[in-house]
Amino acid sequence: MPQNSVKSTNARRAFLVIAFMFSLGLPVGMCQQSEKTVDVEGLFRFRLPTGWTRTSAFNVAEVRGEWAKDGTKLVYIWGRTESVGYGERRQSWMNDYEETTTRLGGRMANIRSFSSVKDGKRKYQAELNVGNWEKGEVQLYMRVEGSDAATIETAKQIFKSVTLPLPAPERTNPQ
Repeated sequence: MPQNSVKSTNARRAFLVIAFMFSLGLPVGMCQQSEKTVDVEGLFRFRLPTGWTRTSAFNVAEVRGEWAKDGTKLVYIWGRTESVGYGERRQSWMNDYEETTTRLGGRMANIRSFSSVKDGKRKYQAELNVGNWEKGEVQLYMRVEGSDAATIETAKQIFKSVTLPLPAPERTNPQ
């Protein structure tokens, strides 16, 4: 066997052994990005990317919570909305306005995103209203806001992860 071939084979073996040993030493969490699932009193669940921390939760007359990561903030409220009325939803100060309608857990959901400038600083915001926002019957409101344009995509990722218990089927009583 030629000397170069032996060196090449030995180098390849050494590389594979080192790579194998290195992979065994890493915790699973370091090999892949993990998400955190947040269960809000059994009412709904959502997933957050790694690094978000709970900043507050209020359980007075409403279920409300806040999470944050690197200057980006998420707020959720159960049973009402903080969005303006449906008929006034698009304001003149909102730039790059987008709105979509979808369904979550069998319920109607509106997602809107926009940016605005205040005191010379751009802020990005996305909101989720689950329920009939037009009639003011919102079961869940979520807002994600931050100074990075990636805030909108992060918000959409979080909104897509929301799960609600399926509503009870509508049944009529047999008579």
